[in-house]
Amino acid sequence: MSDQTLCAAGTSNLARECRDLAHLCEATSAASRELDGRIARTVFPGLVDLEELEIAVWRYGDGSRVRALRYSGEKAAAATLVPPGHWMERDANLPDRIWIYGPGSDDAVSARHVLEPLAISAACLRMHARLKGMSPSR
Repeated sequence: MSDQTLCAAGTSNLARECRDLAHLCEATSAASRELDGRIARTVFPGLVDLEELEIAVWRYGDGSRVRALRYSGEKAAAATLVPPGHWMERDANLPDRIWIYGPGSDDAVSARHVLEPLAISAACLRMHARLKGMSPSR
């Protein structure tokens, strides 16, 4: 298999994981550090090369640590998942729905959850899936 084929397969797997995590965010009932860790590993795939010390905490070779933000429980952390050049919108009449828009595109993705950080995380993950070449399923 060529390097280009391997890269395409890896991108496809990341896109699928983003899409699956978006569904999981919408289906879960509460914030979870396990979910935060899965989101971090998917959005920042380089984390898989680090030693995992505990749920959502990794160690670099030099001993320093990196911890996943609380994407599923904090609005500000979830908002960091908005891809560069994209923006998030919320309609006051639909408080449980979040839309993510991209540059030059009227084609937004959306997600719903009564817990805003989970709705934001799900919508952002759908946009990441689209950017990686997979239909975000909404």
